[in-house]
Amino acid sequence: MQILAQWEEYATIKGWKKGLKYNSHKNRLSQKTLESMRVWMPLFLEYTQKNPNDLIEEALHSKETIRARLSDFCSWLQDIKQKKYNASVNASYSVIRGFYSHNNINTQKIRMPKLEPTQVQFSDDNLLLFDIVTTKENGVYQENKRIRRDFLKQYFSYLNPRDQIIALCILSSGLDSGDVLNIPLATVRYQDPNQERIFIRDLRNKTGESVSTFFSKEASKLVRNYVKTHRKNGKDSEPIFIVATKELKTFFHKNHERTFNSFNDELEAIPLDVHSLSTNFRDAVNRYNQENRENKIPIEHGKQSPLRPKRFRKAFNDACDNAGIPVDIKRVFMGKSDPANKAYEGKSRQDLEIFYKRVEPNLTIFLEPSPTRSEDLRKLQEDLDLMKKEKYEQRQKTEEMELDLLQLRDEVGILRKNQRSDDKVIRVANTILYKNQKKIPGLSMKPSDLKYFVKDKNLEKNYSRIYDIDLNAFHVKKKLE
Repeated sequence: MQILAQWEEYATIKGWKKGLKYNSHKNRLSQKTLESMRVWMPLFLEYTQKNPNDLIEEALHSKETIRARLSDFCSWLQDIKQKKYNASVNASYSVIRGFYSHNNINTQKIRMPKLEPTQVQFSDDNLLLFDIVTTKENGVYQENKRIRRDFLKQYFSYLNPRDQIIALCILSSGLDSGDVLNIPLATVRYQDPNQERIFIRDLRNKTGESVSTFFSKEASKLVRNYVKTHRKNGKDSEPIFIVATKELKTFFHKNHERTFNSFNDELEAIPLDVHSLSTNFRDAVNRYNQENRENKIPIEHGKQSPLRPKRFRKAFNDACDNAGIPVDIKRVFMGKSDPANKAYEGKSRQDLEIFYKRVEPNLTIFLEPSPTRSEDLRKLQEDLDLMKKEKYEQRQKTEEMELDLLQLRDEVGILRKNQRSDDKVIRVANTILYKNQKKIPGLSMKPSDLKYFVKDKNLEKNYSRIYDIDLNAFHVKKKLE
């Protein structure tokens, strides 16, 4: 088909490219955008059987035609070309709608259908980067997220040292891999080395949005050491992270058809690209799974890895939410577009660092984060609450023991009183019986039968008057025994 062979030569296509270029913050058309155009536009032309200029002419006469075109093209991609739903929606309502909008066709009222949950979302859910922990604050128990340090330490051990640092930079800053790989050496060299955190203030490569964020103390220390050790001869404008020396020598050999000579030759720094970095992260997952067969990281062939570079950017987002960072500040950290951010974009490093310190403990992997003042106070409060509880329980036990002792003392007193009373009655009765045994038939008592001798004569007289010795003394004795 002649149209498909020369479709990029049409004026409307050139206008589309110019519009994308002018809207780009770097005033250029990215390779990724160009590749997307070259994938989906030929399919749209195949579906409509019209050339690009005719499509714009058609849209000028009827705006409803655009809505129908996009909807039908989305269905056609799925039914005829066997494309997946999300890919079809993005192709129709992002790429092709852009073709119309950059040719002065108003498409603002055309809504994009909701996307289905992606496979990568399911794989991410199967590998959580945070644990749920319960903490007590001000007497209230709360559930919070805590990053899985031990697991990530183990995974990072399968990355080379350079890529470990890059992973920590992405995790601790919220930048995507392209932004981290684009940071020049000057950003590190000309910051005060006494500042514990490297401050990044730049424009994002992908969107051109302003971003202001930090590398954590842990990541900053490693980055500075990497620059001092491996990039001391690099130019200020060169990126921090480049292809490893071993690979550079391989490239040199291919380009010059001879071995690199360190005395006469100079290696040209080649920036590390995002695709190579993603491959390295995936290879690390595979190596991890080979040595940890019982606790494998879930990953499917041909699918995105749950530990890809972008996953660590998402982890920064989650850590900010858990730390209670205001949404607008979080967007400034991550370089996300929103009109509400504008008031915060001009905030000083000092102001932003106050917020960053709150989230930093949950972005630290190799060094145990030092507790913040609020955490210190919380821990002291927990210890104080525990001491109060133990003291209260001990006081309760003491009071119970005191009550038991008082009750026991009363019981012992009663027993002693009763015992003394019984003893007196027995002694009196025995004494009376002994002295009057001649009056009682059949009673014969010896002095040894008197266990106690009653000295209280008045008591004896009282008992003698109470009992009639002639008739009842014997029965009294039996009863008391």
